[in-house]
Amino acid sequence: MMRIQIVLLSAFLTCSISQAQVQKAGPEIQTIGQGVVWRTSETKDSRGMYLPPWKEIKVTNIFRFKRKPVVGSKVTVIPLAAGIPPLDLRIIKTEKKVDACDERLPASWEVELEPIKLQKFFDVEPAANRAAEFPFDVAILYPAVKVARQINEGQLVKGTFPKGISIDTVKVALDLTDDGKPDVIIVEYCCGGTKKPADTCDYTCGKTFKKLRNVWKLVDTLAPC
Repeated sequence: MMRIQIVLLSAFLTCSISQAQVQKAGPEIQTIGQGVVWRTSETKDSRGMYLPPWKEIKVTNIFRFKRKPVVGSKVTVIPLAAGIPPLDLRIIKTEKKVDACDERLPASWEVELEPIKLQKFFDVEPAANRAAEFPFDVAILYPAVKVARQINEGQLVKGTFPKGISIDTVKVALDLTDDGKPDVIIVEYCCGGTKKPADTCDYTCGKTFKKLRNVWKLVDTLAPC
């Protein structure tokens, strides 16, 4: 009887350890992308740019899906602007696109999301040097990750992001496991120098990293044709 209890206890502990390891692992993500908030109205200025009051708000320029997503499923949208929490939006349309640089490369999927109804998007001021029509960028995760949060630059600690990456080039840092540490890093830099921030040059390149089993892996690259 004692031996049976010991065996059962051992099995329970093994199961508990396995569950803890699974809980610490980040969620499986098919796509880590970006987009731009686009606000439209019935009024335009002399340059043809939309002006408030805003009538409709969408996320546009979503084209980094390497696998076809399911229409009707949701993505998590993380605004890269202070004071607006992440939200989930439903995919309403997908369209297959050939590679703009080389048609022989694998195609990707352009995604259309349902319009945004959250009032904060209507009220928020644009980021510095941004038109009111396109106030800020967003990060996008598919499938949706309920606990995903942005980590601000001031919260990044040396050693918690990929080696060789300059903190000045980090555009997005995301926590996917609710532990305050980055699990996704998106960097943008001058194509002629990986340490130079993207806003200091005309041609920009980028890389996306995701932490897998506590090791940073390169999962996507971006460069001009």
